[in-house]
Amino acid sequence: MTVKERLHTAVETMSDEEAQAALRTLAESSGNPVAWMLDHAPLDDEPETEGERRAIAEAHADRERGIQPVPLESVIAEFDGDL
Repeated sequence: MTVKERLHTAVETMSDEEAQAALRTLAESSGNPVAWMLDHAPLDDEPETEGERRAIAEAHADRERGIQPVPLESVIAEFDGDL
């Protein structure tokens, strides 16, 4: 049985809701496969480290004091000649 035949058989056994979800997935994956994989990657389930908790708390404290984050584009522009 070919891959397309197996796919056809699978589609025939799906409910309308399952078929709609499969169709949406196919549409999304046909555009930019890397973006699709990143969008559908599993959530990070590793425990947060103490260092990560401190960094997040520091970032929140900076925002409360009115310090805005530096846009990535600014960092890239600043170091562009050094790379």
